Amino acid sequence: MPDLTSTLTSVFLLLGTASFMIVVAFVCSSFSFSKFVVTRKGPIAKVVIGAVLGVLAIYGTLMGTKLANGTIVNVRELATMIAGVTGGPIAGTIAGVIGGVHRYTVGGATALPCTISTVAIGLVSGVVSTKLLGTAYLLKGAILAVASESGAMGLILLLVQPFDTAVNIVSQIAIPMITANTIGLVLWMYLFKRWNVLH
Repeated sequence: MPDLTSTLTSVFLLLGTASFMIVVAFVCSSFSFSKFVVTRKGPIAKVVIGAVLGVLAIYGTLMGTKLANGTIVNVRELATMIAGVTGGPIAGTIAGVIGGVHRYTVGGATALPCTISTVAIGLVSGVVSTKLLGTAYLLKGAILAVASESGAMGLILLLVQPFDTAVNIVSQIAIPMITANTIGLVLWMYLFKRWNVLH
């Protein structure tokens, strides 16, 4: 079990990466074509959202902290959640596939469960995106992020062998990743709302 200092360090490092990803995504949404993109009307808009956030998902992996067993403490799935929330299931799945395939090529003990969860989280975020509108949208976003990351931890416990190794991995990465991805998604949704495109 990691100590408090290492856990907090991991959280702050992940939040630094998440902040950059949020800024890039927000800047992209501020361009003149943003109104077209964020209305989520038409396949081109969804592909653009998925591709941009897929690249950010790769960035999230590359900027993560790699453990001795190849596991990466990261905020990759934040990008796929943003893609799903912004562009629906098509955009979320595209971003998930891009980020997931890249994660699989990196290898490590958690390559398979992390690949599956990255794709699944993008898809699920897109499917529930319309449910996040209206009142308490930040709370809904937080629930989505916590549930998504908890599911990702569950996949690691299910697919990584031996089970003791899976438990050790989850004990090291669960708190930092759940915390950072949740804060990141809530911050993104707040900015998105303030920009008057999430309503």
